[in-house]
Amino acid sequence: MRNFAADAGITLQVLDAAQPDQYAPAFAKMRGAGAEAVVITANATFYRDGRQLAALALESKLPSICEWADMVEMGCLMGYGPSRAELRRRLAHYVANIFRGTPPGDLPAETPTHFELAINLKVARILGVTIPTDLQARADYVVE
Repeated sequence: MRNFAADAGITLQVLDAAQPDQYAPAFAKMRGAGAEAVVITANATFYRDGRQLAALALESKLPSICEWADMVEMGCLMGYGPSRAELRRRLAHYVANIFRGTPPGDLPAETPTHFELAINLKVARILGVTIPTDLQARADYVVE
């Protein structure tokens, strides 16, 4: 993300907010710094608190992109990341191999191969953001 931002001439501001009581101050800092969007990274705590984070982004009038597609159901504008269903299937494959006697250290490390894009048009309308129709057509799912 840092490399892309630098190449695109975008100022990337990284804020640490590890716990729910740190979210509102982080969004206040973003607003004060003139942020134009927020990326909610893949993190178990952020996923758990996805509704709260999406609501803070919307309240701050910041378009949000989350690293799990299904977080658009929680209120993120866009979600893009590995398919959670595929990751679960691969996990089941690993567990099955371990139960069959394969030592865990002998299993190869894998990276995701299927990514999902989701768009929340309701949030887009609230923020006054236009999502191009060709991007909507490429999305795995769109929330109206």
